[in-house]
Amino acid sequence: MPLSARNTALTALISALSCSAYATQEQGAQETQGGQFSGDAKLGFIYSKTDSTSMSINSGATINYDEEMRKQKLSLATYYSHKSDSDADDDGTNKYRVIYDIKHTLSQSSFVFGNAKYEHDQYATYRHQALLVGGFGYTLLDTETSKLEVGAGPGFRYSKRQSFDEDHPNRSEDEIIANGFINGSLKVSDALDIGGGVRMDYGDSNTTTTANAYLKNKLAEKLALVLDTEYIYNTEVASGRDHDEIYSTISLNYAF
Repeated sequence: MPLSARNTALTALISALSCSAYATQEQGAQETQGGQFSGDAKLGFIYSKTDSTSMSINSGATINYDEEMRKQKLSLATYYSHKSDSDADDDGTNKYRVIYDIKHTLSQSSFVFGNAKYEHDQYATYRHQALLVGGFGYTLLDTETSKLEVGAGPGFRYSKRQSFDEDHPNRSEDEIIANGFINGSLKVSDALDIGGGVRMDYGDSNTTTTANAYLKNKLAEKLALVLDTEYIYNTEVASGRDHDEIYSTISLNYAF
């Protein structure tokens, strides 16, 4: 896609999100004087499978800010594992991720969303990836114990390969992409929650599909045991690299 067309499309996307955010902010300001902060921090063990398997530690934190018509979430996560003893060429896993989500309610069942994600990976095909997406979503199910949402929209992605990539060292790509997702959650009991989702970021240079699932068991008022797993599939990877990655963790979460 020509650079001018990319810039025009990106500008239109940002303008649409800005207008939507401004409109819902005006409405929210009339209905509430402020929102509520909440969040959690976690620390635990991680099992990872990239080009080999390994097990070590992981950590993360989430901060939420909820208002009447608007919800925001900032998530930070680290994935680290030691070098595999069985493969001298494998460097294990060393990555971190930052995600910012914003959601504006339009009606009882519809909303607009924005999502910004940055990911740094020391050893995988893509050393840097930055995404900005936005669009419209719909709540298919919303009860006291369950929720199911879908959404889709355009976006922009910047990616850069590793310097040691045998095929395209340090090659960078910037492109317009299409994003779609489905997320669900279920409250099994007062102490047990389960959930998961699937997200796809489609582009000419690479398409990434991410599926995740979690189980959260409340141990005390602010302490919970969480088991979660994430599966990532990239259509385009460097020579000798696996297309899929798996990260499974068991963590203690402290809510604040």
